[in-house]
Amino acid sequence: MHKKHDYSELLRSANLKATPKRLALLALLSHTTVPLTVAEIKKGLGKSADSVTVYRALEALTSVGITARVDFHESEARYELAVGRQHHHHLVCGGCGTVEDIEACQPTVLERSVLKSSKRFSVIDGHSLEFFGTCTKCISR
Repeated sequence: MHKKHDYSELLRSANLKATPKRLALLALLSHTTVPLTVAEIKKGLGKSADSVTVYRALEALTSVGITARVDFHESEARYELAVGRQHHHHLVCGGCGTVEDIEACQPTVLERSVLKSSKRFSVIDGHSLEFFGTCTKCISR
């Protein structure tokens, strides 16, 4: 669970309007332990949420770093709250879809290696790294 934030102030400081739908979306994401798909977000927000509004809100929130888009190699992206959390990655079970946050991240060595092998880049601004495997429940089935 994420540290409680004043989402209205957070949105305003990012030059975004603190609309009821954005606030509800942020509250929903703050109470989940795994990144959600747009369909899951719509379901969590109830009948008042339509796909276009959810996509636009996520696009705006992600562009200013309040939410993060996560790719689990599925048909659609997932989203999670990016503020109030430590940088982390995910371990995803290919069998049942269980997701576990992995907070052990030491990008410095990897980033140095990537830059050393690059011919066109001299700076890395960020990274995204997901791990895929099989959870213990799926192995024991």
